Amino acid sequence: MGRTGARRWRVGVVADSSGVGAALGAESGHFGRLPLSGAPWLAEGGARYAASKQQTANARGLGKKLPEDLAALLTGDAVGTRTVRIMLQDEARFGRMVRIRRCWSPAPSRPMVDNGYERQFTYVYGAVSPFQGELDWMISPKMNTEQMNQFLLQVSAAHPEEFIVMVVDGASSHRSQDLRVPGNIRLHRLPGYSPQLNPQEHVWDELREKEFPNRVFESMAAVLGQLEESHPRMAANTQALPSLTAWPWIVSLILNAH
Repeated sequence: MGRTGARRWRVGVVADSSGVGAALGAESGHFGRLPLSGAPWLAEGGARYAASKQQTANARGLGKKLPEDLAALLTGDAVGTRTVRIMLQDEARFGRMVRIRRCWSPAPSRPMVDNGYERQFTYVYGAVSPFQGELDWMISPKMNTEQMNQFLLQVSAAHPEEFIVMVVDGASSHRSQDLRVPGNIRLHRLPGYSPQLNPQEHVWDELREKEFPNRVFESMAAVLGQLEESHPRMAANTQALPSLTAWPWIVSLILNAH
């Protein structure tokens, strides 16, 4: 995995000038995040994607088209008497490269945090169920068709009595001829180049902001340890997950599916 020692640089980060977070300076070792709530586009896309008429149109277009696609997937023969679960899936990369974030600081100080550039990574497969407020996840050393097969098996086994429609992006591992989809799962692809339509992106943003900001990890074992601690916390937060991911058009689709 290469060197285990982290290369560190001291860098300045944007600080809050109001003094509200006076108790949370760089010296205390505690970092907060500036609130991003209230942005109107959060209901339609991830926190990393700016608002645009095109994105809004894409969301509305998908909201109109997806019920038709679901109707084709949710046939009586396929579903039977099972409950329908709609999941939105994505993969993310986590590693030792530091993600510099805003933090609270007493005015007028400029806090200093460590920075590191070790290019070592691992991957996480995730699938959120917005209506139930649940998260299925799997840590993986690679991102390929074999690992996607393992994740699908894990999800299928976790919800054996349900019929699952999993919305995925157009990654090659989601379209491979070697992909094996369990009998109680159907895959549906998002339009190309539209990650802002996938609420699982919000889950990744929340994990990075809450669990990984301004942190230098001395080894990949430390990164894996943080992932193994943070994902159960996120999965157990059944109030935060719907707030992050249950966008109105998704909820309407789920209610119609039932």
